Amino acid sequence: MTHPSHSGGEGILCCDVGHERFAFRSSDVRHVERAEYMRPDRGADGQLGTLRLGGQLVPVFGLAEVLGRACDDPSHRRSGHIAVTGDRNALTGWLADRIERTAEPAREDIAALPPLIGAQATSWFEGVVRLGEGESALLLAPDRLVSAAPAVEPTPTESPFTHQRSAAGPERVAVVFSTAVLPRSATSRFALSGRQVAAIVQPSAPVAVPGSYDYVGGITWWHRAIVPVIDFRAPSERTAYARQLIAQCGSRRYGALVAFSIDSDVRMCRPAADHRVLQEVPCPAFASGVFEVEGEAVALLDLDALPSMPSES
Repeated sequence: MTHPSHSGGEGILCCDVGHERFAFRSSDVRHVERAEYMRPDRGADGQLGTLRLGGQLVPVFGLAEVLGRACDDPSHRRSGHIAVTGDRNALTGWLADRIERTAEPAREDIAALPPLIGAQATSWFEGVVRLGEGESALLLAPDRLVSAAPAVEPTPTESPFTHQRSAAGPERVAVVFSTAVLPRSATSRFALSGRQVAAIVQPSAPVAVPGSYDYVGGITWWHRAIVPVIDFRAPSERTAYARQLIAQCGSRRYGALVAFSIDSDVRMCRPAADHRVLQEVPCPAFASGVFEVEGEAVALLDLDALPSMPSES
């Protein structure tokens, strides 16, 4: 495609890095240039080279390196394209494999990333833009991008929710299910208050988010909301499920939704006198208690506690 020398105005500028798609607002991009015009000049801060633009030397960074994506083939540095952002006194170039302009999206097709994703990710990205049916791109925030900075790892004190345990007993209606995506525990069956369950859907492939916490397997759209998909398994063990549960996490007024995969065996359960607390079964740190339900040990989930749990390496 032919690239204009100046790319300001309305619309979205998609920047492909390998098989992943990121985007800038066209109004944030002052210039697009072929990578062959970059002068290689490797810097300690991750700079790949410089681009002369209107008598000014513009530092160029690789989007793949900045976002912590694999970049083993150096040939793309000559065949790719560079998007230049910033004001005239502080310009920065971002090298991508391919750059393509798309039309201005509707307002409802852009959504912010929820805090549960992680501080690094919400700093790098303004949000997510829906480009078409089944296609989305992470919308870059050029003024907050930094060169090759490592993602900030979560600690128990970084949980975006206040950890408040639910009442020690089943609520009026609960959804009972099995899943392997939660932290390992002595129980394989779990329950969640029916009031917290937003939907049970067929999962779509999540969009990976650079800089997110380890337990975030990506994000997915649900209606007009962006929902983090959580998975505490090691990345190599994250096999697909046939169903996905979308639930309310934390206070409803914050609108915090999470999604995670579950097995197909799902049933509704109402409290009964024989749903006794199993004191002899270790209660997971992310549960409010373990109960005997129809002869099974079922842990009542406390979703607010999940962000403080470690992921498997």
